[in-house]
Amino acid sequence: LNYLRPGIKRGKFTPQEEEEIIKYHALLGNRWAAIAKQMPNR
Repeated sequence: LNYLRPGIKRGKFTPQEEEEIIKYHALLGNRWAAIAKQMPNR
């Protein structure tokens, strides 16, 4: 599905990315689409 966006990074999250996800989840709750917008290369 993401073949149209070749810049997307695949694989495991780095510790820094995990911290960002936790931070955005604390701010935005379960609004995963909004969290995804904050991490455009993922």
